[in-house]
Amino acid sequence: MMKTLALSAIGFYQRHLSPYKGFCCAYCAYTGNASCSAFGARAIRRYGVWDGMAVLRGRLRKCGVAYRRYRPPPPRPLLVRPNQAGDCDIPCDCSCNLPSPGDACDTVSECIDAKDCWDWWRDRRKQQEEEELIYIPPQSDQRDERR
Repeated sequence: MMKTLALSAIGFYQRHLSPYKGFCCAYCAYTGNASCSAFGARAIRRYGVWDGMAVLRGRLRKCGVAYRRYRPPPPRPLLVRPNQAGDCDIPCDCSCNLPSPGDACDTVSECIDAKDCWDWWRDRRKQQEEEELIYIPPQSDQRDERR
């Protein structure tokens, strides 16, 4: 029952949604292998729903890495304005009462918790380093060899 439901959901996606995005994923476009939906349908038919989804999860991760690694750069706007120097803005409605200039740093740091804003670049860099280790095979020329 679950297997039939999962395969019909993939079939619906392939028939009705995939044509709007070009019939292939980033991994398929770069390597020339089967698309993620075709791979997922094959994995579910072969291994069942739960094990097939586990196999598909790894493939979808590689597809996301391929997209981030090989996508074309976004077009630059005609008028480029310089960005603000900081990534975080202190809200204007901060209700901290600063008693004296000497205690300003301590009071503001207690009032505003910007840890998430200041550490985002570490998390992003760690994710990029992990993605650099993922192997994505180069585009295969198997189509030319079969002809």
